Amino acid sequence: MSVRALARQLDLSPTAVSLALRGSPRISAAVRAKVRRAARAAGHVPNARLSELMREVRESGRPGYRGTLGLMSLFPEEEPWWQRPGYGHLAEILAGAQARAAEHGYKFENLWLKGPGMTARRLAGIMEARGIRGVLCLGSLDPEEPFPAALRRFAVVTQGASIPEPMHRVVSHFVADSRRLLTELVRRGYQRPGLVILISGDRRTDYLYTATLLSYYERMPGLAPVPVLRAEHWDEAEFAGWLAAHRPDAVVLHQSDTYVAEVERYLARRRVRIPRDLGLALLDKNPNPERFAGVCQDPRRIGASAAELLLSRIAMGDFAWPTHPITELVLGRWNEARSLRAAARTTLAPA
Repeated sequence: MSVRALARQLDLSPTAVSLALRGSPRISAAVRAKVRRAARAAGHVPNARLSELMREVRESGRPGYRGTLGLMSLFPEEEPWWQRPGYGHLAEILAGAQARAAEHGYKFENLWLKGPGMTARRLAGIMEARGIRGVLCLGSLDPEEPFPAALRRFAVVTQGASIPEPMHRVVSHFVADSRRLLTELVRRGYQRPGLVILISGDRRTDYLYTATLLSYYERMPGLAPVPVLRAEHWDEAEFAGWLAAHRPDAVVLHQSDTYVAEVERYLARRRVRIPRDLGLALLDKNPNPERFAGVCQDPRRIGASAAELLLSRIAMGDFAWPTHPITELVLGRWNEARSLRAAARTTLAPA
């Protein structure tokens, strides 16, 4: 059934039916739902290639600008990428998303969900009034906080694993990144790496860093695993006890910059030489790439991929809360530095 035939059946204009099928906020929610029900009943299948062509035709008279995307987070601050210490990587993600969106004629507008007097319902009304159909959510401070139900009628993409619900999202490839790091450690002769990870970081990586390390030990015959040390704050006695009890030959840190600095100071006081006596490698963020080896996330690539995924959902008219969400994985990059020794000629590799 064509759009014109569907319009005659519903006593609407073809333009209204077309806008309703594209999820345009110019058409009321009730009419959009009515048109979609009728389209499903009639077996109407939109031609995605034709829809894209017509969109290009309609917007050809407006070079450079095609629309506005929403930017929000579940953090209490308006701009946590600047205001919250330790979350500067969000600024890199945002920069990557802005650059990729601009290539397609879109810009982002910051939406402060937890601003004074703001509610999710009110924010949804503001977005509809401004013609914002899709939103990039930069995650949550509380990894158990649900995404607001009032905003689920928009196309939504998030980054990372901090929001627990099934959503379209882009995340670092935690498994591949940790495998890459472990492979490098084995190649350099290390056999007992020990992981020190933030308690919150363990949850935000969906426990995949720890799971990959434990899997590594299962495939290393004859070696006793080094237990994972989970710590949200620096505790010298705790770290010293873990180091003495389990004697790792390399310490892998997924920690805050402050914790990393305290580890260095502690090892220097104990005259532990890096990397001669103990290797040191970082997972995720690296405050000093010239000093610390490890695998770094690629936040700009994450942001660019998130913008691409969001724009594809809008182009497909995918505004329903997803039953089969898409997850895109972004590989990190290896950073070479002097905190690890050079590769050994012969090593024992995992089975």
